[in-house]
Amino acid sequence: MNATNRSPASPSRVRARVSSIALLLGAFALAAAARADIVQGTVSPADAKVVVKNAAGEKVNELGGGPFQLRLPAGKFTAECTAPKQKTTTFFSLAQPTTLNINCA
Repeated sequence: MNATNRSPASPSRVRARVSSIALLLGAFALAAAARADIVQGTVSPADAKVVVKNAAGEKVNELGGGPFQLRLPAGKFTAECTAPKQKTTTFFSLAQPTTLNINCA
């Protein structure tokens, strides 16, 4: 069959294609979420401020004093204390939950 003899797609066929694409995109989203790892811990003291950056130096999150839980892709990160003292801690998000306690005092 050549292109000039094709009939337009029926509405049910279009809906089926759209549903298939939506399922595929959903599967990709779930796969991406599965690759993100949990990093948890505590920032101290209570008035601390921390900026989390990826290996490229881009800010990915900000944390205050107290417990935290982040979902990060696997890789190398830095936690930079901005208050009360300036400190830097390097950590890795691995293929398993990671615990990180950040002391900015």
